[in-house]
Amino acid sequence: MKKQPVFCLFISFSIGILAGDEFSADQNAAGFVMLVVVVCSLISFCSKKGKGIAFMLFFIFLGQLSHIFNTPDKSLSDFQGKQSINFQVIKKLNSTEENRRYIIYVPAIGGEGNLVQPFYAVYSLKKDTNPLDFIHIYSGIYYINEIKSPQNDYQFSYQKYMSRNNVIYQIYSKEEPIARIKNTLLTDKVKQIRLDFLQCIDSSMLSTESRDFLKGIILADRTDMDAGISADFTKTGLVHFLAISGTHMIIIFWLIMFFLKRCFPLRLRNVAVIISLLLIWCFAVFIDYGSSVVRSCLMLTFYYIMVLLQRRPDLLHSMALAGLVILMLDTQQLFDIGFQLSFLAVFGIYWLNRPILNCLPKARNNIHDFFLQVVSVTLSAQLITLPLILYYFHQFSFVSVIANLVIVPLSEIIILFSLLMVFILNVVGDVFIINLLYDQLIVHLLKLIHLFAEADFLFFEDIPVSLPEVVLLFVLLYLLRFLITERSNKRVLQFGFSLLFFLLLRLGLNIHAFHQEEFLSHQYFDQKIFSVRKHSKVVFFFADNPNKNKIENYLVKPYIVSRRIKNYEIIYFNSKEFDQLKYRNKIKSVK
Repeated sequence: MKKQPVFCLFISFSIGILAGDEFSADQNAAGFVMLVVVVCSLISFCSKKGKGIAFMLFFIFLGQLSHIFNTPDKSLSDFQGKQSINFQVIKKLNSTEENRRYIIYVPAIGGEGNLVQPFYAVYSLKKDTNPLDFIHIYSGIYYINEIKSPQNDYQFSYQKYMSRNNVIYQIYSKEEPIARIKNTLLTDKVKQIRLDFLQCIDSSMLSTESRDFLKGIILADRTDMDAGISADFTKTGLVHFLAISGTHMIIIFWLIMFFLKRCFPLRLRNVAVIISLLLIWCFAVFIDYGSSVVRSCLMLTFYYIMVLLQRRPDLLHSMALAGLVILMLDTQQLFDIGFQLSFLAVFGIYWLNRPILNCLPKARNNIHDFFLQVVSVTLSAQLITLPLILYYFHQFSFVSVIANLVIVPLSEIIILFSLLMVFILNVVGDVFIINLLYDQLIVHLLKLIHLFAEADFLFFEDIPVSLPEVVLLFVLLYLLRFLITERSNKRVLQFGFSLLFFLLLRLGLNIHAFHQEEFLSHQYFDQKIFSVRKHSKVVFFFADNPNKNKIENYLVKPYIVSRRIKNYEIIYFNSKEFDQLKYRNKIKSVK
């Protein structure tokens, strides 16, 4: 607490949010937990040595209280039949094969005079219609449906994910809505300018791959990116390169600083720093400020405020302040995977970068030092985020380390060239020679990434990892720093016993799963799918030869991961020939 007070308060506030979310359904339990925390905080504050603990307990209370007030209203309106609604676009989402998708805000139903409690919804529109924008208000007659929870407990809950963003309804439309100009706010104008930039890129003569890459790396728009390219970035662990992240913001900030320092005399260098910070925030607002962007901007701001105040800058202090600000504004951000991975990566660099760097050979020159820094930073970020990647995505590729070591050194050139392309396309238009150079650069870059992604022997998927295993992995990573720096028998024993405990836990969970048997009926939309599980194998019974690939990704793989199963088989049967399936004493109806 004495060395890193802000970081301790950030962790305490996060614990309070988790407690508030865990007991959100039980008000009595939530009230009891809050009472206990307040009493303990007061007792600790009265103690001479307990004031630090008192502040941490108080921030746990604040986190829980903030989350209660920030939890979306879960009461639902029951919309019967079609409804006439007015709505406006808030955000563009990733498109599907058939539809464009948006988050919309619905202030009224049945006309301007017939108001209901405003709500947000996912609006899906056929791709053969004109895209929506931010300067119009739209109206139409639609069925309004609640976003349903998954019918199987082992599947990703899209309903829970969207409800954390205060979106609880979905609307499907085959026809283009009626549009009329609205009185736009400044935020709408900024969003529309960004949309105009995106449309300008779409209408350019660049190849489709280059257009999608350019929109993603500079304007944080991956809504229309090819699924194959997205999969390549995921398999190689390079999603952070495609998305706007800390690396992008730092490069852009340094670029602005580079020019401004030459415009101001030495005695006004502080003015250049302040203007650079303001411009980087303007850029963050322009690209619709995601969590990693806001985190980067806040960290840069706090870091350079310390520099301006002639205080010693501290990476962990800046990260904790950024996290506290974000969570105080929106506690739901803590449950965003991007937020978790972003902050973990920064903490990993703080915790492991220096120890790993000290294990590497001494740099002979500046270029050698740069590559050693890339290696240590990459390994630090990859190691610390590995437990969460395994927990959420159940996959890992050893090629991601190699891919990052190859691609990250090129990031400055690619980001700066991409910035230049956005400027040229929107100010000058298509310039053949520049388009050709950029196209060749991106096409060859994507080919290189695809080459890494094809190294299947280094890619592992369907890895079952439970929450207790994740906690133990983080304990191992915590001890790894001391093992590297001290290399004493004590640290070796600590790390060894923790590793043994992790392996025993994993072995125990696998043995428990091996002795389970199940005969289940799964629901895939309106179709029933059956499974018989025994030991480490499960057999799925599909009726009427459905779309195998979609069902495998949506249902089969989540099931085998959740049940820690190694092998599965799919058997097709004709539902017209069978009324029911029987396994041992259990009978399931096919109809």
